[in-house]
Amino acid sequence: ELATVIQFLKTWFETEHIDRGLLVKEWAKGNRVSAIQRTESGANAGGGNKTDRNPDYEHTLDTLDVEIAMATLPMDFNIYELPGSVYRRAKEIVKKKESPFKEWSAALRATPGILDYSRAAIFALIRSAHPEFYHYPGRLQGYINANLTETDHENPTEEALTAARHTPEKDAVEEANRQLAAARGEYVEGISDPNDPKWVKTGTSQPTTEPELVKNVGNGIFDVSALMQNSSTHGTETNPETTSNVQVQKADSDEKQAGDAVQAGEGDLGTGKEAVTVE
Repeated sequence: ELATVIQFLKTWFETEHIDRGLLVKEWAKGNRVSAIQRTESGANAGGGNKTDRNPDYEHTLDTLDVEIAMATLPMDFNIYELPGSVYRRAKEIVKKKESPFKEWSAALRATPGILDYSRAAIFALIRSAHPEFYHYPGRLQGYINANLTETDHENPTEEALTAARHTPEKDAVEEANRQLAAARGEYVEGISDPNDPKWVKTGTSQPTTEPELVKNVGNGIFDVSALMQNSSTHGTETNPETTSNVQVQKADSDEKQAGDAVQAGEGDLGTGKEAVTVE
């Protein structure tokens, strides 16, 4: 008991004068809060009630942000034994203030007593909402006011857990497999960064099918127009053969003549033209 008194006095002296009355009320109810947290509007944010979270876990508006970010992720997981990849991705979302987390955070942080609600209630609220609600602050706040209800913060109902998509059977083996897949360079939802340039899909042109060169039109008749077009388009261009001013070489220079012809052919390979040697 002496330790409890000392803890209360220490907390009382560290609390702002305006919040000391609330601090006394919370402690009188058995809620050993270490501080009175307020919303941006000045309302009491709560935090004194026992919830489904670990009793040694200090729940603040900042830890609420992480829970909001995790609830916006598409995958299902055990919300009480958080996979490391999910937690890291949530921290990244909070840091970058990504949507729809940013809009949900602003709305829930402004809700009086928000820290008194269970983790399951927060997840169920976000995951049951229309995916476009966050675009409209007024509609989002109205949805929160109408649906954020809970009677037993410490023991969420089965309906709330189902709506939260809590899946306790998700085990460490599945998480390990996801981590290994990401390490191999595969895209894994919740681990890989979807904005990484290497995951951007680009359209690839499909190979065109070459037309049939000879087409049987029946009765022993064949259409070769495609073949003729192909021949004129892709045929080999040859230099015109000239017969004027041709000097006849002596028999003892045949070896040198052959050497010159090979060199000329090599020089013309770059243009795709066939070298013609006149004898």
